[in-house]
Amino acid sequence: MSYNDGKFYGFTNDEIFGSIMQNKRFCKAIIKAVLPDVNVVSVESIDTQKELGTKSDKRSKSVRLDIAVKDQAGNLYDLEMQVNNNHDIGPRMRYYQSSMDRDTLDRGEPYTSLARTYLIFLCAFDPFGKGKLRYSFHLYDDEDKDIQLENNAENIIINSKGTGSDDVDLLNLQKLMNDDKIEVAGVFKEIQTKIKEYNDDPKRRNLMRTAELRMKEETAVAERRGREEGDKNTVKVLTATIKEMRPHINESTLFKQIKKSVGPNFSLSDTEIMDIIRQNLK
Repeated sequence: MSYNDGKFYGFTNDEIFGSIMQNKRFCKAIIKAVLPDVNVVSVESIDTQKELGTKSDKRSKSVRLDIAVKDQAGNLYDLEMQVNNNHDIGPRMRYYQSSMDRDTLDRGEPYTSLARTYLIFLCAFDPFGKGKLRYSFHLYDDEDKDIQLENNAENIIINSKGTGSDDVDLLNLQKLMNDDKIEVAGVFKEIQTKIKEYNDDPKRRNLMRTAELRMKEETAVAERRGREEGDKNTVKVLTATIKEMRPHINESTLFKQIKKSVGPNFSLSDTEIMDIIRQNLK
């Protein structure tokens, strides 16, 4: 079937990802592909777009999980789809992990009550450039890797562009993420068929289109903020460097030199540049 906008929305689309993962059988199969050594007896609950804050301080920054899953044994899984590389995978995973932990432990409960957690990032890019399909992280002693800090938390990254696995289910998950055709019958073939059905439904296509536009807007905002932070650092460095070379330079002259250095396409306004200069000349 051809589509009016010529677009096929695949597994990485926010709307499709959420819809597929709400099916307990599909959800379990994807978790098992990522964690083949974990015995997921059954999926007990699935929350899409679940917002976590802290139980002790609701004013603190919250995080919205893509897919929050709990199995029959009480283990928790957070599955996140990452389409764009914002170069913040480490800090992002750290914050998501801490948010999961705070949301599962009431004040006064012992730390041993923390549930076992699996934080899974499905990435449409390689955050490390090493070409691995699956990255798995635990805490070890720096000098003796046989000593592991048992904190019941595991962080896994699936890089859809990677190689190095012969696990059929994981390779099928990779095909799903890359919109590559799955030939062999089974649950992943069923998922791909379901995705095609979603694409053939005009109402769902509208939701998928909206999800993609929202993602593009969020990406543009993140890129703009990243550029602004970089440009702020540039002004700080230039201020410090010029001040060191010319200790008695005044604000006006310093401003002119910085404006000349950064060029006309700088993201900061003259007022913002001057504010940074003043803060760093004190």
